[in-house]
This record gives sequence, C-alpha cells and structure tokens, in this order.
Amino acid sequence: MSGPFSVPPQPDGVTTAAEFVAALGRLRQWSGLTYRQLTAAAKASGDVLPPSTIAGALGRTTLPREEFVAAFVRACGLGEAETARWVAHRKRLAAGMAPATDPHDAAAGPDRPPVPVEQPGPDGRPDQADRVEPGRLDGREQAGPPNSAGPRYPAVPRDPTVPRDPTEPADPAGPGADSVRPHTRALRRFVIAGAVVLVLLLATGTVLSQLRVSWAGGGARPSVFPTATTGSGLTPPSAAPAAGSGRTPPDGWYHIVPSHVADRDLCIGEGRERNGRTDRPLAVQRSCRDIVPDTYVQSVGGGAYEIQWHHPKEGVGCLTVDEGLSDPGALVAPENCSGAAHQRFLLEPAGAGFALRPLHSGLCLGALYGEPDVTPGAELAQESCTGRRDQVFLFRPAPAPTWTPR
Repeated sequence: MSGPFSVPPQPDGVTTAAEFVAALGRLRQWSGLTYRQLTAAAKASGDVLPPSTIAGALGRTTLPREEFVAAFVRACGLGEAETARWVAHRKRLAAGMAPATDPHDAAAGPDRPPVPVEQPGPDGRPDQADRVEPGRLDGREQAGPPNSAGPRYPAVPRDPTVPRDPTEPADPAGPGADSVRPHTRALRRFVIAGAVVLVLLLATGTVLSQLRVSWAGGGARPSVFPTATTGSGLTPPSAAPAAGSGRTPPDGWYHIVPSHVADRDLCIGEGRERNGRTDRPLAVQRSCRDIVPDTYVQSVGGGAYEIQWHHPKEGVGCLTVDEGLSDPGALVAPENCSGAAHQRFLLEPAGAGFALRPLHSGLCLGALYGEPDVTPGAELAQESCTGRRDQVFLFRPAPAPTWTPR
C-alpha cells in the first residue's frame, strides 16, 4: 500500500549508494506522484526539480547531490524532520565513500573532498602528478589506472657480506659497470622501440577488425559516436566485441534488434497491444528510425542486466515481465525499476547475438507469435526457449540522447 495512509519508506539500513537510490525510488512509488507532479510539488516548495533530473538521479547507482535529496523528499510529501533524516543519511554514506559521490555532479557539494593544493616539484614548478584527481584526466574519465608519479621509495643497498644468488643480475654499480652500461642502454632502447612498434601494430589490427565486423551482425556498419565532452551527456559504450564472440555488451545505449527482423529495420521500442485490449505501453517491434524511448543496458552483477527505457517526459523505467509471471505468454512492459528478478535478464550467447532470459523464470523473450511474427507492432513476450531467430537479439550501439544527464 502506498500514499499518505501508509508509513513512508525510510533510509534506515541502507549501506550503499545503489541502495540509497533504490530507497528514493520506493519513496516516489509511495508518494504516487509522476515526475511532472514531483516537479510541480517541488516548485510549490521553492525548489527546482526538472523531470529529467529526477529520471537521471533515479536511473543511476551513485549518490545524488544533497540539494536533490532534500528537494525530492519534500516533493514526495515528507516534512522537514524527515527531509533532514534523509539528508543526514546521505551525508553518512558520502563520508564513507571514495572517490567522490557522483562524477556527473557539476558542482562540488559540502561533502566533496577539497582539491589538493599544488606542491612544487624538484624543479620548482607545481607537481603535475599531484594535480590530477585519481581516476580522471582533464575532466574526463580515465580509461585505466591513474598515472603514477614514479617510485617514491629509495633503493635499499645490497649487503656485500651476503653471497650473491647466481640468478641475480649483476650490480650495475659494481666492477666493470662503466664498460657494460653503454651496451645495456643501447639494448634497452632497442627493446623499448620494438615494444612501441608492436603496440602500434596491434592497435592498427584492432581498428581494422572493428571496421570489418560490426557487433550488430550481418552487413551493418559500426556506429559513429560524437566525441565525448564534459557535460555533453554523450557517453557512447566502449568498443563492442565482434558478432558471435559471446562477450556480453558493456553498459551503454543500444538499439535492441530481434534477429528475425534485422533486415526489416525493426527494433524493440514502445507500442500498444494490437488487439486494443489496453492502452498501456508495451515492448514491441517498431521502426528503428526515431525510436522511443532510448534504451540503456546496465549490468547489475552476477551476469544479469537491466534494460532501461529513458523517456524525456515519463522518466526511467525497466523492462518487466508482467506481474512476475513464470508462464509462457506473459507480455513485457516498462515499470519503475525496483531490482526485482522479473526486471533482470541473463544474456546468453546465441547465434550472432544473445538470448534474453528473465532471471525469475529462465524462459526466453521473443515475438509473441514466434518467428513468423515479423510485422511492426508485434509484442515482445516471455516464451519457452526455442533457439529460433525471434529469440536472438542483436545489440547495436546508439548515441546517447542529448537530454539525458547520464
């Protein structure tokens, strides 16, 4: 039961950022308000809370800003005492987290660690290694581990009284070092140059293989993404593996294409029941051009994934097997993301793509009437696994929508 006649959800017992965001989602469900109604309620309280901001915050697993939490809790109908309770719990979580709460927040909050003061290096100039925030480079996420400033510990001299291990390399400072060192340096330069050439050759081969083969399968060309810039909202998924490789997709934006209609330019998007029995949104086959909503695929651990729909007005929803039914024939529709098993899917390699298997049932998603159902508007349903092409889905990378804060 939700609404003012039941006890609102509390943050007590929440120990991670993801659990805190999920608790905020339950609070919104308890309020019974849509994103637009929450925006209006926030405005009445003197807060600014756009629907896109709500959708973005509830669609991530990192802590939202403190100002958002306060405005959101007030908009859901709680008083100042309860609002302060949520904000205090958020502060406690932030104090125990490293790195900072959310790389998407543009402004530093009161719990964000201060920027370290520049220290002069050995040459009198600021130490550039200490200026770089761990895990970031020039305001962009760093692909690998943070740069190292080199060894910071002095070498321990060898004890001359201890016999040398025959496998231990000769001491470069020992007798004959002056005659050996030039040859050693030349050999080292040769090895380094060879390694650089090898890396360049491997990188060139990787680029060529990506141009030859698209993860989407068939003759599809690889997607071209805009250059990611800070604050642009454009975050293309990382390089996708080749078709049929069996590697699951990285988190990112995609067009999900049923294999049996790949040549008809049909993707999974929002539609309605063809028999007109209801007017609720459902997952159906529809034209890939101007498809809505935008689809984000996110790993949730244990090999399971959420398939999120991001709508500029309706917010974020997760594809869900109707009512958690375990029988074949259950339709698939967007619902508020709750982390339930019938909102999560295992991606099992199949053909050039993947079978989508709901975690709660172990069945497979496919066209409602099977492989012959190739028309636009065909509903997606949970069915017994057949291995046919309507149950094999291709994941084609798509550019991020410009309106989303993700």
